[in-house]
Amino acid sequence: MGFAFVNNSKINGIHSINSQNTHITMFVCNNVTLSRLTITAPGHSPNTDGIKMARSQGININNVHIGTGDDCIAILSGTKNLNISNVYCGPGHGISVGSFGHNSDEFDIEEIFVKNCTFKDTTNGLRIKTWASPLNHPLKAYNIVYEDITMIDVHNPINIDQEYCPFRNCGNKVTPSGVQISDISYRNIRGTCRGDVAVNFRCSASNPCQNISLENIDLRRSSGSKERLRNRCSHVNGAIHGQQFPPSCI
Repeated sequence: MGFAFVNNSKINGIHSINSQNTHITMFVCNNVTLSRLTITAPGHSPNTDGIKMARSQGININNVHIGTGDDCIAILSGTKNLNISNVYCGPGHGISVGSFGHNSDEFDIEEIFVKNCTFKDTTNGLRIKTWASPLNHPLKAYNIVYEDITMIDVHNPINIDQEYCPFRNCGNKVTPSGVQISDISYRNIRGTCRGDVAVNFRCSASNPCQNISLENIDLRRSSGSKERLRNRCSHVNGAIHGQQFPPSCI
């Protein structure tokens, strides 16, 4: 179902099942609250995003259960002042900022707040992804806060990927992303990781990530995993506070 140019509204009590594509889309919406929603699709079903939005502001998403084959929530170009709280995500690809940074008609993403959310058996947890391509105009993703997050057997719990390319033949075409990512805070992120890398910051060589803050991060190997868990950073500037496990690469 799609909502376009909707203002000052509430959407609640809906159960969306097995959509053939994105379950709920929002375009140029303002001051809309989505609550008490259940969104489900098989974990292997492609392109079945739970909630996808663009060019919208003042959106509140709370008390929502999402399990799909793609992003639980996809935050696209022009989204600002978004509040997400008490969301259960799994299966799926996590909560994603992007992808963006590929087209000339895109806008900044800013003021995103994600709090008290749980991810279980997802490929990603908290992901920011921008295309590996230059831009002819400045584009930013900034002022994003993730706080009080629980990860349960998540493959990539914390991930910034500025070399995103969904095609198989990207190897020789990857160029530094033109998107500037800055002022991102991760606070009180705890749980288990079933991949090898808990925190993976792969930022742009031409626009390094700036002011990335990690505070009280405690991510452990899922039971039964033998490889040592690690973090990986490239082209990122920031600071750490409190506990850091695995040890921070910033």
